[in-house]
Amino acid sequence: MVSAFQGRRDWVVGALNAIDGVQCQVPKGAFYVFPNVAGVCDRLGILADYDRLSGDTRARTSPSRMLQGSCLERYGVATMDRNSFGRIGADGEHFLRLSIAASLDRLREGVRRMQQAFDDRGGWTQYWSTANGHASPEAPRLAPTGVSP
Repeated sequence: MVSAFQGRRDWVVGALNAIDGVQCQVPKGAFYVFPNVAGVCDRLGILADYDRLSGDTRARTSPSRMLQGSCLERYGVATMDRNSFGRIGADGEHFLRLSIAASLDRLREGVRRMQQAFDDRGGWTQYWSTANGHASPEAPRLAPTGVSP
């Protein structure tokens, strides 16, 4: 069983690192990987959208949580953002937490969908506009809080 989880971990880490804007180190234990998605957040415009939020709204969300919401709503991929597993030291960090406690086939499908989401600038813009109840993401009123699995 240990070798099965190591194989899943190694495949997921390699596949995530092949996605533009993602950096993922090999974890030493547990059933989770923690990809840094800062490059994706920047490329999709999430960092700029986050910066335009009011201070109160920024305090309740993060760029990775905004990406998390888009992945869930548009692509059916459940992740956790960095702040969901501890806020201390999380400022300015853009990580997701992904479980590898699933079959390799399910992990492959999840990473495939994440790749689509991470390449879909128009999809992000549409999600953000819809999530905030207006046609343009240029002045969002509030950020989605995301859904924790």
